[in-house]
Amino acid sequence: MKQRTIGEIAVIECSGRIVEGGEAASLDKQVRDLEVVYRNFVLDLRDVAFADSAGLGVLVRVLLRLRRSSGDLKLCSVAPNIQKSLDVSRLSSVLPSYDGVDAAVAAFQLPSSDGDAPARNQVDILCVHRSNDVLAYLHELLRRAGYGLMTSTNVSDAATLLIATRPRIVVIDAQSRAMGMSGRFGGLIGDAHVVELPPTFSIEDAGEAGQRLLSDIARVSGSPAP
Repeated sequence: MKQRTIGEIAVIECSGRIVEGGEAASLDKQVRDLEVVYRNFVLDLRDVAFADSAGLGVLVRVLLRLRRSSGDLKLCSVAPNIQKSLDVSRLSSVLPSYDGVDAAVAAFQLPSSDGDAPARNQVDILCVHRSNDVLAYLHELLRRAGYGLMTSTNVSDAATLLIATRPRIVVIDAQSRAMGMSGRFGGLIGDAHVVELPPTFSIEDAGEAGQRLLSDIARVSGSPAP
């Protein structure tokens, strides 16, 4: 099983079968290990050919455990035979499946079914940078300034986040912007304001670089600097 993160959502790409025994236990363990950091998960089942009742039971147990911690689980790219099992067992109402990762990630931004809860992870800013260390700094800086945000280290996943979160502002390093603007990412930016980080951002004095970024964000958004 491969794993990656899109913003604050863990995506696990499953393969083979989800059946009683080692396969189901391995999936459960991988989710448990990631729960230390993440609350929301997408299971990409495009390469899963079969799931037995015990395998579906593991998915339900994972879902319930995540929801007890205010998290959630969504499935995507489910094979027709597995979807039929979910439908027949009436589990599809609690384990919804989506056409692909983009749609599953976007579903985390929708209000809850009771219509009272606001969208999860409401995002003002999407930050894209190749360095996890820089993203960690941006995350803390912008959260403390009162912004909601998501982050990504590559433009492919950032494109998924653009669909899911519709941010007002995109903060991006120059190289990532150059790579992404001619492709899917660039086509999805739409009306979002773009703030490009200078190549020297990661080696500048952190306080000065951060304050300049906050000023740039205030300028493009038309709001007072925090």
